[in-house]
Parts: sequence; C-alpha cells; structure tokens
Amino acid sequence: MQAVHFGAGNIGRGFIGSLLYQSGYELCFIDVNREVVDLLNEKKEYRVVMADELREEHMVRNVRAINSAEEADRVIQAIVEADLITAAVGPVILPHISRLVAEGLRKRTSPVNIIACENMIGGSTLLKEKVLEKIPQEERNAILSRTGFPDAAVDRIVPNQSNEDKLTVVVEPFYEWVVEELKLIGDKPAVEGITWVPDLKPYIERKLFTVNTGHAAAAYFGWQTGAQTIDEALRMKHVAKTLQAVLNETGRLLVTKYGFDQSEHDQYIQKIIGRFANPHIRDDITRVGRAPIRKLGGK
Repeated sequence: MQAVHFGAGNIGRGFIGSLLYQSGYELCFIDVNREVVDLLNEKKEYRVVMADELREEHMVRNVRAINSAEEADRVIQAIVEADLITAAVGPVILPHISRLVAEGLRKRTSPVNIIACENMIGGSTLLKEKVLEKIPQEERNAILSRTGFPDAAVDRIVPNQSNEDKLTVVVEPFYEWVVEELKLIGDKPAVEGITWVPDLKPYIERKLFTVNTGHAAAAYFGWQTGAQTIDEALRMKHVAKTLQAVLNETGRLLVTKYGFDQSEHDQYIQKIIGRFANPHIRDDITRVGRAPIRKLGGK
C-alpha cells in the first residue's frame, strides 16, 4: 500500500507517518524543506522516540520524499498512485497544496480518501473546497464520486526540539486520531490507531475545549508566573488549580451539549493535565501560547 503525506515536519514524521508505517504503508513525504527531503531520500528511515521514562523508540523505514517546490510532476504522479493521502501542513498552508492535489485527482481513475490532520475544525472540508476551485466545473462531479475528504481530529504533543539526527523526532506516547467515517469513499483505509466515528463534531470540540484550551490556559497562566515550560508552570499549585477550574467549566459545556458521561470526561481531563505535566516533554510556553489573537479572539 502506498501513502502520500504532505508535511515532513515533526508531526508528519512522528505522528501520522509513524502510524501509517506501522499499518503497512510505504510512505512518500511531500515537503518544501530541501534539507529534510534530501535527508529522507538519503537515509530512507528515521527514529521516533517516546517522551517517557523508558524512552522507547522505533524505526520508520522504506520512506522517500519529494520536494513539491521543485518536482511538481513527481508529486502529481505520487498522488495518482497513492492508496491514501494525508496532510499535516498547518491550516494556513492547506490551500497552497490544493493545486497539486487537484492535478493528481484529475489524472486518477480509482477511489482515494484525503485526510487533513490539522489543528482545526473541518480541515479536510477546507482542502476539498480549495481543490474544487482548481478543477473545471464539468469535471467536479466525477472527481467527487471517487474522492473522499473525511474530516479528522488529531491529538499528540510533539514539542519543539533540536536533535543531533535531524530526522529523529520525540513524541509523547499518547495519541488520538479520530476520523469521520460517513465522508469516506469506498472501504475504510487500513490504518491502525484511527478511531472511526459517524459524527466528528463532539470529538473535535472535546479536543479543542479540553486539550487546546487547557494547553493555552497553562501557557498564559504560566507566563504570568515567569515559567519557561508547561511542566514547570504546572508544578505551581495556583496554576494547576486554575487550569483545573478552566477545564471543569468547559467540561460542563461538553457534557451538557453532547451527552458525554461526566465520570468518563472527568477522567479524560485528568489524563490531559497529566500529559501537560509530563517532565519528559520540555514544551516552551512561548510555543504553546503563540498566536493569542487566533486562540482567544471571537469568530
């Protein structure tokens, strides 16, 4: 099985790429970072290390990469041959990959699903809209009949890092990849680790109002205390107490709106706080708290 993944950064390699490899896919990364692309083609493998006491690691092998800024034709051909297409490039970059995706889909004859694994609501839907803008009106229905754009919610902490081996990526052991099943075309992609759900909205809002909100709150409260990292901030009792209060409040909203079990959601909150406090993840407050206008502003 062949998988094409847009975005060879830490999240692409350490989260999505790792799960795809473990599920039996041969990986082709698409990126504009010449250094990373060249290293992937040279080494054809990289290490993923767990950020915990055991520091377990595994290898992701048989990978290749294409520089989309220099080899557009090869990217298009890779899309034509792919059994699954994924992306983790960031919401702002999604529209910029749409032209190549559109050209690849126009040359395909077999069904394929495209999953945008972004920190946003409706990432695949946004990509679908941008792709359709690049396709002639008379071709759109045919392409939509054989292309699925299921939305996804993804969750894994991959902190900023500087490793001697530039392809090595350190990630937390926890991950969650939830995908909306009803928007698939054809059979479910054979990916171990995906949770398939009929309606994504409850899960993506649970993630946004617990993980994203909690992470940002810990950063802002921690910044006021002078802490440099999230785990350092949470060692201060008043920061931890305030974070708990924030997540209790968003939890009441989620339980009321979507009918989550209160006890199970309380356990989910504690798991999330435990992840933030992981001393093996030195997550900079400035990284987590950046873009406050986007995170705190109204719609």
